[in-house]
Amino acid sequence: MEGGEVIIYKQAELIHIDKIADLGLLLYSSDNTFEKLRAEAEEHLLSGKWAIFLAYDEGKPIGLCEISLRSDYVEGTEGGIIGYVEGVFVLPEYRGRHIARKLLACGEKWSREQGCTEFASDCMLENANSLHFHLSVGFEVASRNIHFVKRL
Repeated sequence: MEGGEVIIYKQAELIHIDKIADLGLLLYSSDNTFEKLRAEAEEHLLSGKWAIFLAYDEGKPIGLCEISLRSDYVEGTEGGIIGYVEGVFVLPEYRGRHIARKLLACGEKWSREQGCTEFASDCMLENANSLHFHLSVGFEVASRNIHFVKRL
C-alpha cells in the first residue's frame, strides 16, 4: 500500500448510507446505533444542506468528512451561509497519509460551489489531536468555550 496506493475520494449518495453509518459508529459516541446513524445520513443527504465525502482504498471505505451549510450563528464568522465541518474521520491504520486533509478539501470545494465564503469547524477542548489537525489545515482558533448546564 505504501507509496503506490491510490485513494479514491467521492461525494456520497444515498446508496452509500450503510458505509457512512459504519464509519460513523467509529467516529461518534457509543450511544449511537447503526440504524440511528443510517437514518441521520439519509436525512442529511436528502436535505440538500449537507455533503458527505468518502475515501476508498480498493473499494473499502476508509474515511469520511461530513459538511453542512449553516445559516445560524457560527462563532468567529461574518455570517451568511457557512460551510461547516460536522465530522471528519479516517481509519487509524490510514492516518498520517493526508487523507483527512484531502477529504476536507472536497468539503471546502463543495462549500465554495454552494456560495460559501467561510468554512468553520469545532472540537472539544481536550481533543488535542483534532486541534492540531485543524491548525495544520489552515483553520484559526476563533474562540475557546466551556459550555455549562444546570438541571432544574
